[in-house]
Amino acid sequence: MGLGHDLQSVAELEATRALLEPDVFFTAAELERFAHARSPVESMAAGFSAKEALFKALPRIDTWFWTDAELLHDARHAPRFHFHGALAEHLTREGWQVSVSLSHSGGFVSTVVVVMHVPRS
Repeated sequence: MGLGHDLQSVAELEATRALLEPDVFFTAAELERFAHARSPVESMAAGFSAKEALFKALPRIDTWFWTDAELLHDARHAPRFHFHGALAEHLTREGWQVSVSLSHSGGFVSTVVVVMHVPRS
């Protein structure tokens, strides 16, 4: 099992233009969703915080990219990850399941990610 936490200041990320480069930290689809969100900078901070917490929860994996983990929301607006590339292959091979929780308050985003092994049937 792995547990990762990240606390991100929305104001600090607002000044970080490097996060807006496509296919570096975020997929083009994520950047598009952030741009159309009610609070684009807060949404980007949540996405960055979620990925930071994820990679703190995982054991060291040298072949992943930030864009291999895409933050989405389900019909109830609950956050979830969709994985791509080497990270998706690794998680599937190891039988790991990832859960994510986000909270926004007072100009900060807090994220907790839990990675658990799912027994194979």
